[in-house]
Amino acid sequence: MYIQITLDDQLLQQAVNLTGLADKQALLEESLRVLIQNHTKAAQPTHFWDALQHFRATTDLTELGDIDEIFADVRDKDLGRRVEL
Repeated sequence: MYIQITLDDQLLQQAVNLTGLADKQALLEESLRVLIQNHTKAAQPTHFWDALQHFRATTDLTELGDIDEIFADVRDKDLGRRVEL
């Protein structure tokens, strides 16, 4: 794809100073990468409660099957070390 752009010289110089990239195409690619990463991060929940609500809204727990069966072998049945008082 061919994109023709005109950049403000001062803006271009700031971008070169920040990134070390002098090539306009490389600067554009890096800018798009950062923009996409920031947008993706912004769309993700940042707090536990938000993440839990998002998980609950997007996950159908009935598809998992029997929860007791899934976690049946997870807990260690060992009594632990012997405590001497």
